Amino acid sequence: MPKSSKRGGRVRDKWKDKQWIMVNAPAALGGSAINYVPISDVNFARGRVIENTMYDILKQDPTQHQTKVFVQIVNIVNGTASTIFKGHEYAKEFLRSLVRRGSSMVSYVADYKTADGYVFRVSLVAFSQRRINTEKKHQIRVLCRQFLQERLPKLTVDEFIKQVPLGNLNNDLLEAVKKLTPLRHIGIKKTKLISSPTNVGSSATEESTVGSPS
Repeated sequence: MPKSSKRGGRVRDKWKDKQWIMVNAPAALGGSAINYVPISDVNFARGRVIENTMYDILKQDPTQHQTKVFVQIVNIVNGTASTIFKGHEYAKEFLRSLVRRGSSMVSYVADYKTADGYVFRVSLVAFSQRRINTEKKHQIRVLCRQFLQERLPKLTVDEFIKQVPLGNLNNDLLEAVKKLTPLRHIGIKKTKLISSPTNVGSSATEESTVGSPS
């Protein structure tokens, strides 16, 4: 008779082997507790990326549900994890809501280095009030490139977090670009940390051309 594939003994409950840690937001986003997560090994937990909405972190404006924020665990001490800002992006539902018939979308992507050496890939999107031609789209991209090249390299990483994911930079962008054509929306829809000065919490090895479209 064939041997039974079943083995004797009790099944180990892996959940009992896990420990729970408190995850704090980066200091630039308040530094408060944002998650309580299980881990099986402290060493494996370092580098783990956790997703929240901006509202989950700041609990201020309900429209902050429209922005997803990614933080990465870099250290764990006494059951509490510190994190760095890994990037942000518009929620898919919010991005879809911006699309309208009879209007045009303009995209722009480039890498920028902050004053303290952090490199972020920045993706911008703009929606016009009505359809615009290719030349006008090119003019918008040129103006956005000039604006971001002027502003972003002067910011520290903490200032970058406060200006970009929180949308504070978007109003200035709108004022700069609306002189070319009426816009319904313009904003930085996504950022991604490509590298940091000490490469803390980052396994990214992507080559980047800072300040140039990618």
